[in-house]
Amino acid sequence: MCWKKRQETEIKSKSVYLGFGINDYLGSANDLSGCVNDINDEVKKLNNEFPEFQCLKYFDSKVTTQFFISEIQRVFKSGSEGFLYLKYSGHGTQIPSASEPNGYNEALYLYNGPLIDDVIYKLQQETPEGWKVLAKFDSCFSGDMGSKNIKTNRRIKNRFYPMPGIRLLDRPVNRFSKTDPGQRWIIISSCGEEQTSADAWFDGRANGAFSYFDFKSYFRGTIYNDEVNKAKNLLHLYGFGQVPEPSGPYDGDEVLT
Repeated sequence: MCWKKRQETEIKSKSVYLGFGINDYLGSANDLSGCVNDINDEVKKLNNEFPEFQCLKYFDSKVTTQFFISEIQRVFKSGSEGFLYLKYSGHGTQIPSASEPNGYNEALYLYNGPLIDDVIYKLQQETPEGWKVLAKFDSCFSGDMGSKNIKTNRRIKNRFYPMPGIRLLDRPVNRFSKTDPGQRWIIISSCGEEQTSADAWFDGRANGAFSYFDFKSYFRGTIYNDEVNKAKNLLHLYGFGQVPEPSGPYDGDEVLT
């Protein structure tokens, strides 16, 4: 039997959104609830408020390490310049590394396994000069697999995938970035050091806590500093302890420009 190769969506815009969300992991113990909603909700917001963006979204088993990398590279090859808005919603993890000062790599946990921060850093170095990239990661890289929102009294699940047999860092690092001049992307992590990102419920519907409040924090003309500060304040107001952190060349810039 011959299988027809999936037709790729042609990239026609200089402004591209790549959304990756994973609710359904192998097995059921590590499944999440709000990640697909995070991506779909952001596509709806962009269609309404930033219609110049061509939105591509991928879910669950489609979001493998190879596909994640190849889609970013495909966007870069589509033109000599542009704006890539990259969003990942799902589990993060940490794995031992002899090359890291703290002994661990931070990683996204995609459908088929971890994608470490060194790979993201390499993709930054491969970014063509004419491209600007904003990356948001609604995931976490530290432990504590369950907690309760103090204002809603509702059980939440943290977006961390524990690697079997690996001890968690005492002082984890959640910034999915490198703090050196080589950082080419604007990166917003959904939580700070020693924190976790919540998969939570709002009015009976699941979202990542960061994503839910981030959607309410940026509009055309908003600058990144104000977006992050508003999301921080809303998270605090509703009883979530996580503090989103920005890094990279963002200071004073308007969002998505």
